[in-house]
Amino acid sequence: MSSDPTAAAPASPAAVVNNPNALDWAPFTRVAMVAAVAGVALYAAVGVVNLTNAHDDHERHLAGARFMSAYLTGFTYWLSLPIGAMALLMIGYLAKTSWGLLLRRPLEAATRTMPLLAVLFAGLAAAVAFDHGHYSPYWWTNPEVVPPDPSVNMANPGADAEAGNKRDLAIEYGKYMIAKATQHQQHAREVGTYGFLSVPSFIGVGAVLFTIWGLMIAYLNRWSRRAEGTPVQVEAALLKLSNFSGPGMIVYAITLTAAATQWVMSVEPGWASTMFPVIFAVNQFLTTMALCLALFLCIVSREPFAKVMRPKFQLDMATLLLVFTLFWTYTSFSQFMLIWVGNLPEEIPFYLKRSTGGWWYVSAGLAALHFALPFLLLLFRDIKLHPKRLRAVALFLLVMCAIDVTWWLAPASVPFGGVPAWLMDAGAILAIGGVWGLYFFHELKKRNILPVDETFLLPEGHHHESH
Repeated sequence: MSSDPTAAAPASPAAVVNNPNALDWAPFTRVAMVAAVAGVALYAAVGVVNLTNAHDDHERHLAGARFMSAYLTGFTYWLSLPIGAMALLMIGYLAKTSWGLLLRRPLEAATRTMPLLAVLFAGLAAAVAFDHGHYSPYWWTNPEVVPPDPSVNMANPGADAEAGNKRDLAIEYGKYMIAKATQHQQHAREVGTYGFLSVPSFIGVGAVLFTIWGLMIAYLNRWSRRAEGTPVQVEAALLKLSNFSGPGMIVYAITLTAAATQWVMSVEPGWASTMFPVIFAVNQFLTTMALCLALFLCIVSREPFAKVMRPKFQLDMATLLLVFTLFWTYTSFSQFMLIWVGNLPEEIPFYLKRSTGGWWYVSAGLAALHFALPFLLLLFRDIKLHPKRLRAVALFLLVMCAIDVTWWLAPASVPFGGVPAWLMDAGAILAIGGVWGLYFFHELKKRNILPVDETFLLPEGHHHESH
C-alpha cells in the first residue's frame, strides 16, 4: 500500500460502472451513420428523379411540394422525441415513477436534441417563405399556383353526383369545400390579410414555440444536475422539478396544440379535428417511450442497472407501453367516429383520401399492426419480462409510429407520376433519424447513465448488507 498522502484514492465501483464512457455506444452511432447516409441518398435520388421527369411548371411545383412534404414527414416524426421526452420527464417527476428514474438520462439526452429540430424547422420555414412558397408542402402558402378543379360545380355542389349515391355526393361536397377554402385563402393573400395560416404567422409561431420548449428543457436539465449529493439535496431539487412539471404540462398541451394545428393539420384544406392534437401528443409519448425502452433493454443487464433492476420495473415500462398503445387506439378511433357521425363535407375528405388506392391498405395495416398485434403481444407477462422480446415489440412500434405520421401527411399531397413518392418519406425519416441519432448519443455520453444518488427512492432499489 502506498504511504503517499497525495496519491489519488481509487475510484469506487459505483463511479467506475456509472462512468459516462463505460458503455460502448459505437455500434449505435454506426447504425445512425448508416441510416443518415442511406436516408439522404434515397430521399435525394427519388426527389431528383421526380423533379427531372416533370414536364411543365405545374408538375415541377407538385414534385417540389411533394419533396418538401416528405421533409415535413421526417421533421414531424423526429420532433416527437425531444418534445415527447420533455413531457415524459415532467410526468415522471410528478408521478415519482421507477421508469422515470431509470429512463431519466435517455429522456434528458433526447430533450437536448431540440437545437437540431430548430435548425430543421428553419429549413421548412425557408421553403414556406421564399419564392412565394412555390415548393412549400402547405397549400395555403401559395394557393394561386394550384389550378381550380374543373370537376367541381361551384354554383351547385353535388349536382353532378349520381342520384341516390351518398358516397359520390359526399365526395362532391368534399371537393367543393376544398375549392371554397382555397378560394378564401387566395383572396386573403391577395388583399393582404394574414391569419393563423400565413407565412408571418408560421415563422412567428415557430420561433415562439421553440423558445418556450428550449427554456423548459434548459430548466429541466439544469435542476436535474442539481439532484446530486445527499438525500436532502436530491429531494430539494426533485421538489423544484415536481413543482415546475405541473404547470409545465399545461404549457406543453397549449404549445403542442398550436404546433399540431399549424404544422400538420393545415396540410388538409378546410379540415379540422379537435382530437388530432391529442393524437399528436399520444404519438409522441409512444414514440419516445418505445425508443428509450428499446435502448434501455440493450444495457439493462450491465452495470450500474444490474444492481438496482427488478422485474417489476421492466413490467411497469412494458405496461406503460401498452397503455400508450391503447390510448393511441382510443384517440384515433374517436376522431374517426366523430367525423363519421358528423358527416360534414369539410371533414370527410381526410378519410376519403386515406380509404382509396394504396392508402386503404395502410389504413387497414395501422388498425391491425399499430393496435391489434402489439396489444395482444403486450398482454403476455412472458413477453413483458423478456428483454429481447420486449425490445422487438418496442422497435416494431417505432416503425408503426413512423408509418402513422406518413399517413397523416403524405395523402394530402396531389398525386403525380414517377417514382413512388412514399420512398421520399422513408428516406427523409431515415436521414433525419440518422443525424438525430448521432446528436442523441453525443448528448447521452455527457452524463452518468443512471442517477445513482436517487436510487434510494426506488422500491427495493438497494440492498442492506448484514454485518
